[in-house]
Amino acid sequence: MLRTRCQATVTLDNKGRIALPAVLRRALEGHDVDALVLTFHTGAVWAWTLEDFEQKIEAPILRQDPFKPEVLQFTRAVLAPAQEVEVDKQGRIRIPPMLRELARLEKEVVVNSMLDRLEFWDRETWNAQFLQDLHAVPRLSGMPGGGS
Repeated sequence: MLRTRCQATVTLDNKGRIALPAVLRRALEGHDVDALVLTFHTGAVWAWTLEDFEQKIEAPILRQDPFKPEVLQFTRAVLAPAQEVEVDKQGRIRIPPMLRELARLEKEVVVNSMLDRLEFWDRETWNAQFLQDLHAVPRLSGMPGGGS
């Protein structure tokens, strides 16, 4: 995506909109991105630029046998709820009701920018997930502090 490093807590308004943090708005504007593709995965709403979603999510699925059970499951679980949303002039996006419900987004939303995507988490859910992941972090080969 935009390779912007950011974590912020934002407020979901009564129309289901959030204002993206300024650093993300600037990065999107700098890359002429005016829309994102949102879907639900592992407890959060994930977002990609349209180009990244097509290249990194849809293209690999298109190369798979569409009748394989795991491909069907992934397609239904991740691609079916995917929706393209506009980034408005104020740098806000509207998270569709179904995705808000799946991720249990109500008021306080944590926005994480990680490598090629954004993740939107309910604040309490994020805090619990982060602590769980922090204590279980794998040692990756070739990474600082990682395995050999």
